[in-house]
Amino acid sequence: MISQNRKKYSSTTGRVAEVRFFRAAQALGFNVAKSKDEEDIYLHIDYWISMEAKGNWGVDVKGNNLPDEIWCEFKNVRGDQGWMYGGASIIAFDMPEEGGFVVIDRKDLKDYCEENVSEDVVSNKRDAYKKRYTRSGRGDVITKLMLSDLKSIPSYRVWKYFKDY
Repeated sequence: MISQNRKKYSSTTGRVAEVRFFRAAQALGFNVAKSKDEEDIYLHIDYWISMEAKGNWGVDVKGNNLPDEIWCEFKNVRGDQGWMYGGASIIAFDMPEEGGFVVIDRKDLKDYCEENVSEDVVSNKRDAYKKRYTRSGRGDVITKLMLSDLKSIPSYRVWKYFKDY
């Protein structure tokens, strides 16, 4: 079971990542709007971004990453479809070692995982690299990738942090 301290830490670092993302997207010229609670919970969309005459995209912002590590969710803790199958067009990973957000098209990341992650299920997170990992008593199925794996995906890009205040 997750401790209250860990839950608080995850919530705080996730919120910091969302603020960083908001500022970075605005600095790139996007209009940015916070999603509705229902969109966040059920569609895995934290923000809607748009650019005049270019379109509108839902973004799921992922904070709280360890350096060079990316965790991808096939199924959530309830056993429902994970965020890789959500409504977001874009996944934005807060990666300080890259100086900003690693931004990937969600469908490209889902396709990469479906093609490159083994069907083998492991119960120790140390063994989760490109394997499906599930925790005892939970319905989640996740996998660990490395940042270098994402760099092979054509839609990979980095949105630098906004640094002017």
